[in-house]
Amino acid sequence: MSIYDTLEKRHHVLEYKEKNIDNKLLDELLWCAWKISPSKNNFMPYTVNVLGPNKQAEKNKIYAKVTQNHKFYDDIGASKDTIANPKMISEYKFKPNMSYSHVLKNSHLIVFSSRVCAEPNPFYKRAVALEGHYAEQCELDQIIATAESTSFEVGLFASNLTALCIENGIDVSFTACLPKSIDKWTDTPYLWYDEVNQTAKIHVIMSLGYAQRYRYEWLKEKGVQALDIKPEKDLVVKWQ
Repeated sequence: MSIYDTLEKRHHVLEYKEKNIDNKLLDELLWCAWKISPSKNNFMPYTVNVLGPNKQAEKNKIYAKVTQNHKFYDDIGASKDTIANPKMISEYKFKPNMSYSHVLKNSHLIVFSSRVCAEPNPFYKRAVALEGHYAEQCELDQIIATAESTSFEVGLFASNLTALCIENGIDVSFTACLPKSIDKWTDTPYLWYDEVNQTAKIHVIMSLGYAQRYRYEWLKEKGVQALDIKPEKDLVVKWQ
């Protein structure tokens, strides 16, 4: 099976079965994803935080943050009026998006967060000493400045892990709908990159498990699947 055929099988999960992934299997897949994922200067300046079946209290916290973030942006929509986002009706009442339910109920939840790297590897230590190379991944004050490149690397790891999971019959879903304010993460110390200021930089959240129901199935039941489409390829891919 080609990598295209493998990744074509991925669908957003609305509901997982009450069946847990074997921790040993998942750890093997995480090792494989770690092994094949590239990283600038081999730093991997992020942490792959794995919340297993025994961490439901933490999953509850993460889900609450996701839904609160959703409400934050809906409140913006209630006051904004543009062509793409016409102003919401005054009778609007917030209701959590069911597409976030995978964050709450799953076998395992993965939260990708930034970390300050301890030191360069021997090759780059040598470069720092002899060539004046600057290892920004080791500096606390550079976390936000390097967040874009770190997010790109997180995406590579997550994509590789996705393919490995699908090959093993495991479903995955993602959300990047999460709060950006530092004060929203003070109750999750395992995610902090700055212990003093209790600060976290979260890149994406990934859930894993065995799907009971997919989002596309729900859309099909509602008769609106044909409306939920991507932009045409030529709008996204530009040959210059």
